[in-house]
Amino acid sequence: MTLLEKLRSEGEERGKQEVYKEAIELGITLKFPGDLDVVMNQVNEIHDLDTLKEITKTIKTANDVSEILALLK
Repeated sequence: MTLLEKLRSEGEERGKQEVYKEAIELGITLKFPGDLDVVMNQVNEIHDLDTLKEITKTIKTANDVSEILALLK
């Protein structure tokens, strides 16, 4: 893999992470607005795309913000 390919791949990964973080922020804002700061402070520290995807899916079915916070630990 060339340096250019590596940089492009890393950029794409970071871009995907940002999209998921924005989706998580929107979901929390709509569903659990009082807990936005608590959740997003922890979400912004996550760099694993699979974890971000799982959080996004969990927001859809979560009855309580604790279900989301459990994924952040």
